[in-house]
Amino acid sequence: MRSVFKFLLDVYNKFNEHRGFLLAAGIAFFAFFSLFPLLLFTGIVLGYVLEGSSAREQILGYVFRNFPALGGFVKDSIEALIVSRSRAGVIALIALLWSGTNVFGGFAVGLNAVYEVKETRNIIMQKLIALGVFLIIIILLFVSFGASTLASTFRTSVLSLFFPARVVSDAWTAFTAILGIVSTLLAFLLVYRLVPNVKLTVKNIWLGTLAAGFTFEVAKYIFAIYLNDFARKGYGLVYGSLATVILLMFWLYISAVLLLIGAEINVLYRQRILGGVKAFEPRKGSNESI
Repeated sequence: MRSVFKFLLDVYNKFNEHRGFLLAAGIAFFAFFSLFPLLLFTGIVLGYVLEGSSAREQILGYVFRNFPALGGFVKDSIEALIVSRSRAGVIALIALLWSGTNVFGGFAVGLNAVYEVKETRNIIMQKLIALGVFLIIIILLFVSFGASTLASTFRTSVLSLFFPARVVSDAWTAFTAILGIVSTLLAFLLVYRLVPNVKLTVKNIWLGTLAAGFTFEVAKYIFAIYLNDFARKGYGLVYGSLATVILLMFWLYISAVLLLIGAEINVLYRQRILGGVKAFEPRKGSNESI
């Protein structure tokens, strides 16, 4: 326990040394301006891919659950774009995606600061990496939704025939919770693996991924409770119609802090536990092994 406490204290000290709270504020700023283009892009694509409104609502609901402060803030805009998707041309979609991926540039700046390396990749490579990360996350979203749909069918058609309704309900709750956690962990793993300008393997980043992913899930539920029971009324009195924007920025800031702390854990884990390098070098070449 003493060693764990010392390790966590070192993580916090390094986080402060790298001005983590200031970096998190910058990431939250980029994320705020990138979130809406990404959500609108996702909504338009869903309008093309999925004709069923119930399927779209379930997928968008999954996205909104990971951003508790959003609520219906942009839901109406996304639904309007889905209905009028024929007006959104290819150029508009590309512009939305291009501007939306700026958030990954913020991720790179923060993570590079944690690893104490400079950005040596050109803007085209950075954008390609950002697009790749975003598209993989979208694929994970669809896979997660597909698994949830299949499990729901299995629950209705099979489990309900052999087990009591309460058992089936509890099992379904556990399954959806595990599915959400796995999706979150994969997203963090993906960002830690590809975004910083450092050659890393899964062995180097698994601890920070687990720490940041599980903490994010816990923080998400706590923030949702805080949002519903306390924040909306209090923030509404102070900020008026801007309360939702302030709460969203606050949640993005919390998420950015967790992302950077997870990266700090990865750095110290490699340097001290694995006996790795004292200083990290930028990526060299394109041949990387997972």
